[in-house]
Amino acid sequence: MGYSSYSVPYSTRSIPTARPLKNSYTRAVFQAIFIQTLIMNSDSPAIFTASGIHFSYENEKVFSDFSLQINQGEKVAIKGESGSGKTTLFRLLLGFEYPDEGDMRYKEEPYTTQLIQQMRRELAWLPQDLNLGEGTVQELSDFLFGFEANKSQKPSSKRLGETLTKLGLEKSMLNQKYAELSTGQRQRIGLACCYLMNRDILLLDEPTSALDAQSKQKVADLLLQDGRTIISTSHDEWWLERCDRIIDLQPEQ
Repeated sequence: MGYSSYSVPYSTRSIPTARPLKNSYTRAVFQAIFIQTLIMNSDSPAIFTASGIHFSYENEKVFSDFSLQINQGEKVAIKGESGSGKTTLFRLLLGFEYPDEGDMRYKEEPYTTQLIQQMRRELAWLPQDLNLGEGTVQELSDFLFGFEANKSQKPSSKRLGETLTKLGLEKSMLNQKYAELSTGQRQRIGLACCYLMNRDILLLDEPTSALDAQSKQKVADLLLQDGRTIISTSHDEWWLERCDRIIDLQPEQ
Protein backbone atom coordinates (compact mmCIF):
# COMPACT_ATOMS: atom_id res chain seq x y z
CA MET A 1 0.00 0.00 0.00
CA GLY A 2 1.37 3.38 -0.98
CA TYR A 3 1.22 6.54 1.07
CA SER A 4 0.50 10.10 0.15
CA SER A 5 1.12 13.46 1.83
CA TYR A 6 -1.73 15.44 3.32
CA SER A 7 -0.37 18.69 4.70
CA VAL A 8 -2.46 20.83 7.04
CA PRO A 9 -1.72 23.37 9.75
CA TYR A 10 -2.09 21.81 13.18
CA SER A 11 -4.21 24.62 14.57
CA THR A 12 -6.94 26.65 12.90
CA ARG A 13 -6.37 29.65 15.17
CA SER A 14 -4.56 31.62 12.47
CA ILE A 15 -6.94 30.72 9.65
CA PRO A 16 -9.58 33.38 8.92
CA THR A 17 -12.98 32.18 7.73
CA ALA A 18 -15.94 34.22 6.56
CA ARG A 19 -18.34 31.81 8.25
CA PRO A 20 -18.03 28.60 10.30
CA LEU A 21 -17.29 25.46 8.32
CA LYS A 22 -19.57 22.86 9.85
CA ASN A 23 -18.48 19.88 7.82
CA SER A 24 -15.16 18.47 9.12
CA TYR A 25 -14.09 17.23 5.67
CA THR A 26 -14.76 20.63 4.11
CA ARG A 27 -12.86 22.31 6.92
CA ALA A 28 -9.87 19.99 6.44
CA VAL A 29 -9.79 20.63 2.69
CA PHE A 30 -10.01 24.37 3.30
CA GLN A 31 -7.10 24.19 5.73
CA ALA A 32 -4.99 22.21 3.25
CA ILE A 33 -5.66 24.72 0.46
CA PHE A 34 -4.93 27.63 2.79
CA ILE A 35 -1.60 26.34 4.05
CA GLN A 36 -0.46 25.33 0.55
CA THR A 37 -1.28 28.87 -0.62
CA LEU A 38 0.87 30.23 2.19
CA ILE A 39 3.74 27.99 1.12
CA MET A 40 3.49 28.86 -2.55
CA ASN A 41 3.43 32.58 -1.73
CA SER A 42 6.30 32.38 0.75
CA ASP A 43 9.28 34.63 0.10
CA SER A 44 11.57 32.08 1.77
CA PRO A 45 13.63 29.94 -0.60
CA ALA A 46 12.99 26.21 -0.83
CA ILE A 47 15.42 24.04 1.13
CA PHE A 48 14.04 20.60 0.20
CA THR A 49 11.78 19.83 -2.73
CA ALA A 50 10.45 16.40 -3.68
CA SER A 51 8.32 16.03 -6.81
CA GLY A 52 6.45 12.95 -8.00
CA ILE A 53 8.36 10.56 -5.73
CA HIS A 54 7.74 6.82 -6.08
CA PHE A 55 9.58 4.52 -3.68
CA SER A 56 9.21 0.84 -2.82
CA TYR A 57 10.96 -1.23 -0.18
CA GLU A 58 11.11 -5.01 -0.58
CA ASN A 59 8.30 -4.86 -3.17
CA GLU A 60 6.09 -2.88 -0.78
CA LYS A 61 5.16 0.56 -2.11
CA VAL A 62 5.94 3.29 0.43
CA PHE A 63 5.43 6.46 -1.63
CA SER A 64 3.37 6.91 -4.76
CA ASP A 65 3.53 10.28 -6.57
CA PHE A 66 4.57 12.00 -3.32
CA SER A 67 5.56 15.67 -3.35
CA LEU A 68 6.57 18.24 -0.76
CA GLN A 69 8.40 21.52 -0.34
CA ILE A 70 10.10 22.73 2.84
CA ASN A 71 11.15 26.35 2.93
CA GLN A 72 13.96 28.07 4.78
CA GLY A 73 13.14 28.74 8.43
CA GLU A 74 10.09 26.47 8.57
CA LYS A 75 9.46 24.23 11.56
CA VAL A 76 7.88 21.18 9.94
CA ALA A 77 6.71 18.01 11.69
CA ILE A 78 6.14 14.68 9.94
CA LYS A 79 3.56 12.41 11.55
CA GLY A 80 1.91 9.15 10.60
CA GLU A 81 1.19 5.66 11.80
CA SER A 82 3.96 3.10 12.18
CA GLY A 83 5.24 2.08 8.76
CA SER A 84 3.81 5.14 7.03
CA GLY A 85 7.20 6.18 5.67
CA LYS A 86 8.46 8.77 8.17
CA THR A 87 11.90 7.18 8.47
CA THR A 88 12.02 6.53 4.72
CA LEU A 89 11.26 10.19 4.04
CA PHE A 90 14.16 11.22 6.28
CA ARG A 91 16.45 8.79 4.46
CA LEU A 92 15.36 10.19 1.10
CA LEU A 93 15.99 13.76 2.25
CA LEU A 94 19.42 12.79 3.58
CA GLY A 95 20.35 10.95 0.39
CA PHE A 96 20.65 7.54 2.09
CA GLU A 97 17.93 6.21 -0.23
CA TYR A 98 17.09 7.11 -3.83
CA PRO A 99 13.55 7.24 -5.23
CA ASP A 100 12.50 4.76 -7.90
CA GLU A 101 11.01 7.71 -9.79
CA GLY A 102 10.76 11.43 -9.17
CA ASP A 103 12.93 14.45 -8.49
CA MET A 104 14.73 15.35 -5.23
CA ARG A 105 16.24 18.81 -4.86
CA TYR A 106 18.24 20.64 -2.21
CA LYS A 107 18.16 24.43 -2.47
CA GLU A 108 16.61 23.99 -5.93
CA GLU A 109 19.53 21.88 -7.22
CA PRO A 110 18.96 18.22 -8.19
CA TYR A 111 20.55 15.62 -5.95
CA THR A 112 24.00 14.47 -7.00
CA THR A 113 26.72 12.73 -5.01
CA GLN A 114 28.58 16.01 -4.64
CA LEU A 115 25.47 17.95 -3.62
CA ILE A 116 24.51 15.34 -1.02
CA GLN A 117 27.97 15.61 0.55
CA GLN A 118 27.64 19.39 0.66
CA MET A 119 24.13 19.13 2.12
CA ARG A 120 25.23 16.84 4.94
CA ARG A 121 27.85 19.40 5.96
CA GLU A 122 25.11 22.01 6.24
CA LEU A 123 22.71 20.09 8.48
CA ALA A 124 22.62 18.13 11.71
CA TRP A 125 20.66 14.90 12.05
CA LEU A 126 19.62 13.36 15.37
CA PRO A 127 18.27 9.77 15.26
CA GLN A 128 15.82 8.72 17.95
CA ASP A 129 18.04 5.94 19.30
CA LEU A 130 21.48 7.46 19.70
CA ASN A 131 23.93 4.87 21.04
CA LEU A 132 27.31 6.51 21.48
CA GLY A 133 29.24 4.11 23.66
CA GLU A 134 30.60 4.10 27.18
CA GLY A 135 32.38 7.45 27.52
CA THR A 136 31.40 10.50 29.52
CA VAL A 137 29.20 13.25 28.11
CA GLN A 138 32.30 15.43 27.66
CA GLU A 139 34.08 12.63 25.80
CA LEU A 140 31.01 12.15 23.64
CA SER A 141 31.04 15.84 22.74
CA ASP A 142 34.76 15.70 21.94
CA PHE A 143 34.10 12.72 19.65
CA LEU A 144 31.21 14.37 17.78
CA PHE A 145 33.06 17.64 17.32
CA GLY A 146 36.24 15.82 16.32
CA PHE A 147 34.97 15.21 12.80
CA GLU A 148 36.40 17.58 10.23
CA ALA A 149 33.00 19.08 9.38
CA ASN A 150 32.34 19.87 13.05
CA LYS A 151 35.74 20.99 14.36
CA SER A 152 35.16 24.69 13.78
CA GLN A 153 32.05 24.59 15.97
CA LYS A 154 33.53 22.66 18.89
CA PRO A 155 32.14 24.23 22.08
CA SER A 156 34.14 24.89 25.20
CA SER A 157 33.18 22.87 28.26
CA LYS A 158 31.67 26.07 29.66
CA ARG A 159 29.41 26.62 26.66
CA LEU A 160 28.40 22.96 26.54
CA GLY A 161 27.55 23.09 30.24
CA GLU A 162 25.53 26.27 29.77
CA THR A 163 23.55 24.66 26.95
CA LEU A 164 22.83 21.60 29.09
CA THR A 165 21.57 23.95 31.80
CA LYS A 166 19.17 25.57 29.32
CA LEU A 167 17.75 22.10 28.74
CA GLY A 168 17.29 21.43 32.45
CA LEU A 169 20.44 19.35 32.98
CA GLU A 170 23.24 19.89 35.50
CA LYS A 171 26.67 21.02 34.29
CA SER A 172 28.15 18.21 36.39
CA MET A 173 26.59 15.76 33.93
CA LEU A 174 29.58 16.41 31.64
CA ASN A 175 31.55 13.98 33.79
CA GLN A 176 28.87 11.28 33.91
CA LYS A 177 28.86 8.17 31.74
CA TYR A 178 26.52 8.69 28.81
CA ALA A 179 25.32 5.06 28.87
CA GLU A 180 24.23 5.40 32.51
CA LEU A 181 21.89 8.33 31.87
CA SER A 182 18.14 8.09 31.38
CA THR A 183 16.64 8.09 27.90
CA GLY A 184 15.35 11.63 28.40
CA GLN A 185 18.76 12.87 29.55
CA ARG A 186 20.49 11.27 26.55
CA GLN A 187 17.88 12.79 24.27
CA ARG A 188 18.55 16.29 25.58
CA ILE A 189 22.32 15.82 25.31
CA GLY A 190 21.89 14.85 21.66
CA LEU A 191 19.72 17.92 21.07
CA ALA A 192 22.31 20.13 22.78
CA CYS A 193 25.07 18.82 20.50
CA CYS A 194 22.90 19.33 17.40
CA TYR A 195 22.18 22.88 18.50
CA LEU A 196 25.85 23.63 19.14
CA MET A 197 26.87 22.40 15.69
CA ASN A 198 25.31 25.67 14.52
CA ARG A 199 23.77 24.15 11.39
CA ASP A 200 21.01 26.02 9.59
CA ILE A 201 19.02 22.81 9.13
CA LEU A 202 18.13 20.24 11.80
CA LEU A 203 16.53 16.85 11.16
CA LEU A 204 15.23 15.46 14.45
CA ASP A 205 13.68 12.01 14.92
CA GLU A 206 11.06 12.09 17.73
CA PRO A 207 12.91 14.86 19.63
CA THR A 208 10.55 14.96 22.64
CA SER A 209 9.47 11.31 22.89
CA ALA A 210 11.11 10.72 26.30
CA LEU A 211 10.65 14.18 27.85
CA ASP A 212 8.28 15.54 30.47
CA ALA A 213 6.33 18.77 29.93
CA GLN A 214 8.94 21.01 31.55
CA SER A 215 11.79 19.52 29.51
CA LYS A 216 9.76 19.81 26.29
CA GLN A 217 9.27 23.51 26.93
CA LYS A 218 13.00 24.01 27.42
CA VAL A 219 13.72 22.21 24.15
CA ALA A 220 11.17 24.36 22.34
CA ASP A 221 12.62 27.54 23.86
CA LEU A 222 16.08 26.57 22.62
CA LEU A 223 15.27 25.23 19.16
CA LEU A 224 12.11 26.87 17.87
CA GLN A 225 12.87 30.52 18.50
CA ASP A 226 15.47 31.19 15.82
CA GLY A 227 15.51 31.08 12.03
CA ARG A 228 16.75 27.53 11.58
CA THR A 229 14.89 25.09 9.39
CA ILE A 230 13.73 22.20 11.59
CA ILE A 231 12.23 19.00 10.21
CA SER A 232 11.10 16.50 12.81
CA THR A 233 9.19 13.26 13.03
CA SER A 234 6.83 13.17 15.97
CA HIS A 235 3.76 11.58 17.56
CA ASP A 236 3.82 14.17 20.36
CA GLU A 237 0.75 16.41 20.20
CA TRP A 238 2.51 19.04 22.33
CA TRP A 239 5.39 19.30 19.86
CA LEU A 240 3.14 19.15 16.80
CA GLU A 241 1.13 22.10 18.04
CA ARG A 242 4.26 24.26 18.17
CA CYS A 243 5.45 23.51 14.65
CA ASP A 244 4.54 25.73 11.70
CA ARG A 245 3.22 22.87 9.61
CA ILE A 246 2.48 19.17 9.73
CA ILE A 247 3.01 16.65 6.95
CA ASP A 248 0.62 13.83 7.80
CA LEU A 249 1.51 10.63 5.96
CA GLN A 250 -1.70 8.70 5.40
CA PRO A 251 -2.61 5.59 3.38
CA GLU A 252 -3.85 6.21 -0.13
CA GLN A 253 -7.56 5.60 -0.41
